Amino acid sequence: MKRKPKAIISLLLAVLMMATVLAGCGGTASSTPSQSTAASSASGSSAGDDSAGPIEFPYTGEEVVFKGFGYDGLAQEDTVVSRAWQEHIGNIKVEYEFIPYNDFLTKMDIYLASGDIPDILPVYDPKTVVNTYGASGALLDFNQYIDYMPNLQEYRKTYPNMDYLNTAEGNRYAIVGVQPIDYAGESWFVNMDELKKAGVEKAPETVDELLAAMRAVKEKDSAVTPFLSYWNISYAMGAFANLINAQTSAVYYDTEDDTYKFAYNEESSKRKELIQLMADMYAEGLVNREIATLSDEQAKALLAQGQWAFTYLYGNSLEKEVFKVDRGEELPFDIQPMTPPAASDGKRYLSIAYQHDNVPGWGIVCSSQTEHPELLAAYMDQVVSPFGRDIFNYGVEGVTYDIVDGKPVMKEGIDKAEMGVSTQYEVWMVGMGPNERNGDGYLLSQASIDLSTENFNSGNVDAVWPPVHTLFSTEAGEQKANIENTLKTYVDEQEAMFIYGQRSMSEWDAFVEEVNNLIDVQELLNLYNNAETILRDSPRVFQAS
Repeated sequence: MKRKPKAIISLLLAVLMMATVLAGCGGTASSTPSQSTAASSASGSSAGDDSAGPIEFPYTGEEVVFKGFGYDGLAQEDTVVSRAWQEHIGNIKVEYEFIPYNDFLTKMDIYLASGDIPDILPVYDPKTVVNTYGASGALLDFNQYIDYMPNLQEYRKTYPNMDYLNTAEGNRYAIVGVQPIDYAGESWFVNMDELKKAGVEKAPETVDELLAAMRAVKEKDSAVTPFLSYWNISYAMGAFANLINAQTSAVYYDTEDDTYKFAYNEESSKRKELIQLMADMYAEGLVNREIATLSDEQAKALLAQGQWAFTYLYGNSLEKEVFKVDRGEELPFDIQPMTPPAASDGKRYLSIAYQHDNVPGWGIVCSSQTEHPELLAAYMDQVVSPFGRDIFNYGVEGVTYDIVDGKPVMKEGIDKAEMGVSTQYEVWMVGMGPNERNGDGYLLSQASIDLSTENFNSGNVDAVWPPVHTLFSTEAGEQKANIENTLKTYVDEQEAMFIYGQRSMSEWDAFVEEVNNLIDVQELLNLYNNAETILRDSPRVFQAS
C-alpha cells in the first residue's frame, strides 16, 4: 500500500515566544483593541454586495440579523463588554436560540443531518463534523470568502495547525482557535474528608491504590460513592482510559509502526483492559449506578452533597458550577486536586485538554444558505481578530484592564462576570481563551492548574495527546463516516452491556469477532492509511503563566 507523503509540522519555541499573547482554549492576541486595528478590509461593503468596496467595522450598512444556536449558560447580557463588542461590530446582530446543554448535542446533530442549519452553529468535535458533513453542501466554505477574512489569514500564518480542519480538497468548513501552550483542563479530585473517614490518610499513588481506596470508602459507608462520574459513561471511560494509557478510539495511530490500527484487534490498545476495569468497578459499586443516565444537573447536585471520594472534571467546575462559592472562599468539603495515579508501567498519564498543536473540541460552522455569506465571513473574521480576542479575554482597555509593559493586565477589583468578560458567545465557542491560565481567584481551580502545570513541566506526568491529524478527501470522508457510524452504534451498545454485567467478559473474543464481521475493518484502515497524515511535533512545550 503506497502512502502519501506526510507533512511534518513543528511549532518552534521561537515562534511560541513571539506569539505568547495567543493562548487559552484557542488563542488570543494581546494587541490593544481599537477601532483602527480591528477594522478589516475585503471586497464588499454591504450585505450581499461584493463589488462596492471594503467591509469595514463598525459596519454601517443596513442592519443585518444572523440566526445562531447554542446552549444555556453562555448567553450575553447587557454588559460593558457586550456593548463595546456591538459598538465595534455596528449594524450586525446575532439572535441566538439557547437550549439546555443536555439537549444541545442532539439538536446540533439534527441540524447537521438535515442540512438546514442556522447562520452560526457552534459544534462539538469540529473535525468529525467537517469530515461527515463537509460534502453535504450545507456548510459555508470560508476559503471561498477568504478575501473577507484578513485576520484569519494572518492568524493561520503563526498557527498553521488551523489548517488541520481543511479537507483534502482545501475546503475550510469550520473556524477554530489555537493556543501556544499546553494545558490540562481536566483533573482528578479527591474528597479527603471521605477518604480519611475510611482510614485512608493520603491520595493514592497508583491505580491499584486508587481501587483499594475506593473499596475502603465503600466498606466504611455504602451511601458514599467511591467514584462519582460527571456527564456520562463515555466521559468516565475516558478518565480511566487515560489512567491506564488505553486507546479511546476504535482506530488509532501506532507511532512505532507508523500506521493506523484497529483497537479491538490489537492487544496493545488495552481496550479489553479498560472495559474489564469499568465492569469490575460497576459490579463492586465503586462507580455510581446511574453512570449511563445521569444528566449534567443531576451530577452537579450529587457532587454538591459531598458524598463521594473521587471525581474527574474541569478544574473550575466544582467551585463555579457545583458549590457556587465566591472567589477566594473555601469549599464546604476538603476537596483537593490529585496527581493521576501511576499505571502498571509506573507512569502517570493525563490528557492535555488544550494543546498548542491540536484541533480544539469546539468550533463554529456557518450555513451555506445564509443570505449574506460575505458579511457573515467578515463577521466571523472579527471574532478571530485581535479586537475580538482581546475584548473576550480582558474586556475594555482602561475600564477592565490596562496595558502594562505591552501586555494586558486586569484592573484590581474587576468582576469579570459583571463586566461580561469571557462571555461573548461566538468568541468563546471558537476557543479563544486567556493567555494567562489562572483560576480567576478560585482557590481549587488555581490549585488544580498549578498542580497539572508542575506535573507536566517536571515530567512527573506523561501527556496523552493524538500523535497525528489526518486529512480525508470528500469521498473517503463519506465512506469513513458511514463505516464508523455503524461501528459506533454497535460498540457503544455492547460495551455498555459488558460494563453493566449484562454480558460476560468471557465473551470478549466473540464480541471482537462480531465487530470484525459487522464492518470491513481493512477497508476502514485503508481509508485512514491512504489519507494524508500530518505528524504532530512530539516534543511538548509547557509554559507556566
